[in-house]
Amino acid sequence: MVNAEKRRRTAVPKAGASAAGAPPTPAPLPTGTAAALPDTTPAEPTFWAKLRYRFDLALARGPLVVIGYLGLVMLAIIFVSSVLLWLFRLKGVNGGEPIGSPFDAFWQAMLRVVDSGTFAADATWPTRLVGLFITMCGIFLAGSLIGLIASAVDLKIEQLRKGRSTVLETGHTLVLGWSPRLPTILSELVEANANQKKAALVVLAGVAKDEMEDELRVKVPDTGTTRVVCRTGDPSSPADLAMVHVTGARSIIVLAGDEGDAGVVKAVLAVRSVDPMFANAHVAAELENPGHAATLRTLTEGRIVTIQADEIIAELTAQACHQAGLASVFRELLDFDGAEIYFTPVPELVGATYRDALLAFDDCSVLGWIRADGVVELNPPVDAVFGAGFEIITVAEDDDTVVFTGIVTPPEVAVDTTVTFDEAPQRILMIGWSDLGPGVIRELDEFLAPGSTLDLVVDPDLISSDLHDLEPELPDTRNCEITLHRGGRGPEALMEMAASGFDQAIVLGYRDPIPVSEADARTMLTLLTLDKAFAGSEVRPRIVAEMLDRSNVAVAQTTGVEDFIVSDELSSLMIAQLSERLELHRVFDELFDADGAFVALHPSALYAPDGVTTSFAEIVAAASKRGQTAFGWRIDATAEGVVNPPKASQVILGALDQVLVLGPR
Repeated sequence: MVNAEKRRRTAVPKAGASAAGAPPTPAPLPTGTAAALPDTTPAEPTFWAKLRYRFDLALARGPLVVIGYLGLVMLAIIFVSSVLLWLFRLKGVNGGEPIGSPFDAFWQAMLRVVDSGTFAADATWPTRLVGLFITMCGIFLAGSLIGLIASAVDLKIEQLRKGRSTVLETGHTLVLGWSPRLPTILSELVEANANQKKAALVVLAGVAKDEMEDELRVKVPDTGTTRVVCRTGDPSSPADLAMVHVTGARSIIVLAGDEGDAGVVKAVLAVRSVDPMFANAHVAAELENPGHAATLRTLTEGRIVTIQADEIIAELTAQACHQAGLASVFRELLDFDGAEIYFTPVPELVGATYRDALLAFDDCSVLGWIRADGVVELNPPVDAVFGAGFEIITVAEDDDTVVFTGIVTPPEVAVDTTVTFDEAPQRILMIGWSDLGPGVIRELDEFLAPGSTLDLVVDPDLISSDLHDLEPELPDTRNCEITLHRGGRGPEALMEMAASGFDQAIVLGYRDPIPVSEADARTMLTLLTLDKAFAGSEVRPRIVAEMLDRSNVAVAQTTGVEDFIVSDELSSLMIAQLSERLELHRVFDELFDADGAFVALHPSALYAPDGVTTSFAEIVAAASKRGQTAFGWRIDATAEGVVNPPKASQVILGALDQVLVLGPR
């Protein structure tokens, strides 16, 4: 009977499970078997377990919570003790009169907590016992309280040292990311903020706060009126952006750090999550990929400016290599020291031609204008008319020097402006290579006359195992023929090649495979070799060199180089300019675009008689007849360039001197 009963009990749920498609239902236990199973109901925690758990939670919340709890316990002990002293009329400190008020009792109890020797002079045993109790509690609790307070202060100092405290600055420049360009940007912003009493630059990067501060302090020791605040955090985290008060920033610079374009895009999107329309601050973002730059501009509807450092460096390097002296001109236009580019509305010019506008400002040089629709026109046709809503673009010492002095009759031009300037083909020696090489050659080819040659000397040990791997990287050129040579065999081979006759030499730094210091050292050794090779030449070729570290330029100047290009410095200067005046990007886009206007140094004989005193106004008038805009000159004997001289200034230009002009491509 028992076995049959078991079979019946198991058969029913199995059949039900098969019919319903569900797992088998457990068979019910026989009556009386439940008591045999262990009780799995959790036991009620004891009071001490609950207290210990609460204490653990308090510790997890930080020392301030524990300090609060200990303070409450101390107050409770002092309160209870003061009640006992007052109710039982115990004698006071040093056997004084019995305590008569609860306030005196509270004071007596607190004295025993803070001073363990107070109860030594108590005369009666009740007072001694109460005093001993209070003092022992004070020794343990007050000692712990003091220790916790000290620990909390140390923790707060450590947090401050780690750079995790909130920034309360407003109207500041916010830099997101860490880059070797940051010291140059900081030095330029210090110069730009010289006339402000309370300027601030805040840096948020994934680098230790003390490391950032130490490096910036070494490279920019004098920050003038600009306060530098560094914080450690993630530039792509909205919480960390709130820590540096992103909504109160006047301008934001996003630098390409270790993560490259990915880090820049994430940081920009994080700013967008806080400020969807980028209405609080204008944003300048550094990107490497042209496609990423174009996409970011499109998605943000042009509200942020993207800067492609390598493209800018290649363009500036090519122009500076083409003509010695242009690097200093670009540096003058891009830094905050000396002449700068300004936009100014001048209603008095409405209806006047560009030829009239060129001579309508005595102390600044006109470069073009911005139309009412925002289109930039550098060096427009001389007969173009200045319209309503236009703004004049000038090079001036300061914005208050852009003063309209009236339309004047152009002076007589003493040179034949119909003579054309045809540059002869050049033979160029280029030594060194980096990722910028293809861009430099491509941009340089645009300025060279047809029939030019370029001999490229590269050390294969610093680029690849075989020079054939480099050939596909070389761009297709229209005006110059490229010949590739193997370098790195010692100075003798280079001297022999240099002595064969070149018009100019360009030395590029090896950027990637070796450290910056070693790359600059190789560049300086190459310059010494060229200096010795060109020593006996009747006409010494121009030498232009790229230095990766600005601090090495002073040492390298002893090698006879006419001009230096500090590539990262030029792009850093542009970033600093755009962070202060975002509208400048329209001028830079036109100035450094392959189809835009170009800056050049042309022979002075095209604009002024040789050896005759000439005013700068006459030079400007002569340039306008050629469809160009003159805004300076360069003296060959001293290699001194002058940007934006007054119109009334007088100069005697020789055959080897040059005039700085802005003209069409």
